[in-house]
Amino acid sequence: MTPSRPDAIDYLTGRLSPAQRPGGISLPGGGGKFHSDGSVQHWPGNTFICHIDRNSVAFEAIRVLQEEIKRSEFSRFFTFLPPSSFHMTVFQGASPATKPGAGWPDGLDWPLARDAASAEIMERIRNVDLPPSRTIRFLDLFAAHSLTVAGATPEQEEGLRAARRTLRDATRMPQADFDAYVFHISLAYLIDWVSEPLARAIVAYSADQTERFRPLFGEITLGPVEFCAFDTMHHFEPLKLLG
Repeated sequence: MTPSRPDAIDYLTGRLSPAQRPGGISLPGGGGKFHSDGSVQHWPGNTFICHIDRNSVAFEAIRVLQEEIKRSEFSRFFTFLPPSSFHMTVFQGASPATKPGAGWPDGLDWPLARDAASAEIMERIRNVDLPPSRTIRFLDLFAAHSLTVAGATPEQEEGLRAARRTLRDATRMPQADFDAYVFHISLAYLIDWVSEPLARAIVAYSADQTERFRPLFGEITLGPVEFCAFDTMHHFEPLKLLG
């Protein structure tokens, strides 16, 4: 069974988290991906992602949907990512949030600078070869900021899950929520929890946009899995193509 998202209202109101702010959001100096005013922060790490072809119909539909959200009454609750960064994560890498036993590569000293960690991971994936492309399908707009996606067919979904297992085993990076991971394409980050009435309005808006845009996406073709480095959530620099 394909993993599913949490209840969107529980997520938006913060019921699912003990934190004062959504994941990745901090006060200035707090070490988040973004400050509480939405400004992007230095947050170096690495990751395994697939980019979306910028010349494709699907990419343009995603860009237009993001613009719709920016023009909505809910835009002030989000900080938006540049379209050039649109991607789907296949397997999370090392970041300031990873710790030994919780995402950090087994057998690697911790803490370690991003580039040194990336070099070790590059060596571990030296012989990994994955398919050059995948196709996915759009499921819904989650909480007005993220596209929930899955393999276009059961075989494509299993292929993506198999790629995750291959990368986990090669990198030796254990993740407690490994089997529960939901594939998605982020358009923005929620910067603060909202009230329940507002959460219900955002969920209703998201459902309307889901039905409006569903016919525009079709199958979405992903490029090869890329091992990337990043300094912020606004740009992902490929270090190695795995297909």
